[in-house]
Amino acid sequence: MTSSPRRWRSSLTIYVLLASALLLASTTITPSAPSIAYAAPFFPYSSSVSQNNTKRQTTTDLDPAHYRTQLYKSDKVIEEFEDLLNSPTLDSCQMCRRGMKMAQEFSLEAPELVPGVLRILCTRYSFMRLDSCAGLMVRLGPELAEIFSQMDVDGSDGYYACAYGFPGSCPVPKHQPANPTIFPKPKPANAVQPPPSGQSMQVLHFSDWHLDPLYRPGKEAQCSHNICCRDYGSWNDPGPVKKPASKWGEPKCDTPIALGLSALEAIQRFVPNATFGLFTGDIVSHDYWLITEKYVADLETRSYELFKQYLQEMRLYVVLGNHDSYPSDQAPARHKPEQYSTHQWLYDHVATVWEKNEWITSIEADYARSHNAMFMTKPMPGLKLITLNTDLFYVRNYYNMLDTDQDDPSGLFHDLILELQDSEDRQERVWIMGHMAPVTLTLPRSSILFQRVVARYSPHVIAGIFTGHYHQDKLIVMHDPDAEEHTQASAVNVVFQGPSITPLDKANPAIRWYDVDPKTFSILDSHTVTADIITQADYWESHDLEPEWILEYSARSTYSDPLNPLPAGEPLSPAFWQSAVERMKDDEELFGKYIQYQSKSSAVAKECLWGTICEAETRCELQASTVLEHDDCEAMLEVEGAGVGRKGGRKPKPSRWKRFGVTRSGRTLNVNEYNRERGIVA
Repeated sequence: MTSSPRRWRSSLTIYVLLASALLLASTTITPSAPSIAYAAPFFPYSSSVSQNNTKRQTTTDLDPAHYRTQLYKSDKVIEEFEDLLNSPTLDSCQMCRRGMKMAQEFSLEAPELVPGVLRILCTRYSFMRLDSCAGLMVRLGPELAEIFSQMDVDGSDGYYACAYGFPGSCPVPKHQPANPTIFPKPKPANAVQPPPSGQSMQVLHFSDWHLDPLYRPGKEAQCSHNICCRDYGSWNDPGPVKKPASKWGEPKCDTPIALGLSALEAIQRFVPNATFGLFTGDIVSHDYWLITEKYVADLETRSYELFKQYLQEMRLYVVLGNHDSYPSDQAPARHKPEQYSTHQWLYDHVATVWEKNEWITSIEADYARSHNAMFMTKPMPGLKLITLNTDLFYVRNYYNMLDTDQDDPSGLFHDLILELQDSEDRQERVWIMGHMAPVTLTLPRSSILFQRVVARYSPHVIAGIFTGHYHQDKLIVMHDPDAEEHTQASAVNVVFQGPSITPLDKANPAIRWYDVDPKTFSILDSHTVTADIITQADYWESHDLEPEWILEYSARSTYSDPLNPLPAGEPLSPAFWQSAVERMKDDEELFGKYIQYQSKSSAVAKECLWGTICEAETRCELQASTVLEHDDCEAMLEVEGAGVGRKGGRKPKPSRWKRFGVTRSGRTLNVNEYNRERGIVA
């Protein structure tokens, strides 16, 4: 039978695209070390298949017969995928799970072709911006091929991959960990918080640095890319610049070096005598579709050097954020290193820099190298700091779609429990530090385990939990898992989510410090300092002024109950914070302050008015200790309805689960031109 011209042209297009991808994949390009000097360009990006990850296999056979065989496989899997999307009989979950099965078979048969096929699918379907999708698939493709090849697609792994990879396709599985969780010892009967000492010291906290060395003042600040204020070459938005980027930053852009240095100078000015500091992760910019391994490592090194230069002798404790890996968000657990690409290069790299800066000891650095960058340290006598690599329970880390029937596949919670038990035996206090709390954007089992661990070792051991990630000034009151309702008595601990330096997501940059009891290590107060770049950046630049950093608020004075003031010297206990959350339901002014400070007083933050569905959802977030509690709280809003508009009305919340669908993008990608312009290689 003779093929139709249309069919032939389609196959030829696929041949050209895949040939380009395979030829690029066969060539390893060693990127030059980028420079992040202010206003000095480092472009283009270069990407290579990592020489450190020896388990990644690339094609070097240039025999035409080999290509014909490989291209036939690719053509066939694309046809099958498109047939699947057009199936009239399958529901969204069946469609997704069958697609996962196809992906696994293809990954086992031809793993080196996975990135190229994914790039072709990006040209046909509007998953995201075309350049972003294609670039991401190049970087994530080898990891996905490994993950698909190891996945139990017919079991819970497949369900999790669909539920989180394609939200709305399948319901989220409600994996319940073993109950009860096995702890080395039962909780002591006299587990109470130690009495305050009446003394105070300061501890610095800042987060989400997200330095962008490619930030260009004057470039488009309101673009259609994930981050703006850059020169994207032929991928720039058409037409004249609508909003020129200020040198001090913009609400749709990552941190320019000028703003980063200004923030470090503000730390020197406001917290010169801090006993030590916490940085809760995310050094690297949000251009996940462009970054390289070399870029990530270099930007981390140079940023940590800047921190050391400005903070001088202050000891800074650092955790990895989800953007501090390559590819972004991904972190294979250490339990099966023989099967997965290893991120050992990353853990070796950061541990070496942290040790060089004299932030951790050689013993602690060795532990970080062998434990996914997790380490324990003693900042002061009587206090242990436990750091976590939170990518090990992040839903966008696709390695977490493996072994989903296990409670703790990475061993993170096992290590955490052992360290907490050791501190309980020694009668010392503990701070837990990570990029994100396992309360939202995490697997249900991880959030349940974390809640149980925190409840078991609070309030007598765990004195504070510190995270970042959301770019906002937020907190979560954690509650006893056995409590029937959330009350001040059931509140067991608080997660302090530190504000970001980056203004991305329409939030002003901010830093924070805590007043801390130096004997009990309980938090006495929290102070946030911010600079209003949203409305003032252009003025500062036009008048040759530096950003003005001001004290935005004190948590103690803002959230104290005027009818029941907190006694002097008493810490900001979980009950204190739960009281504030409860009062927000009836106190419009108090809720308004929380929303204002959440965005760090941004004039362009998303509106959230008291008496609306947003207010009810915010209170859900403030006191939901697990993913399931958060979902249950929102489900109640769906059933009962919540006020809409400014002050009233009752309207059920629409279901968050919508049928999964893919739409045609209608744009053809010229791979060779794309690679010349953007430096993207397979």
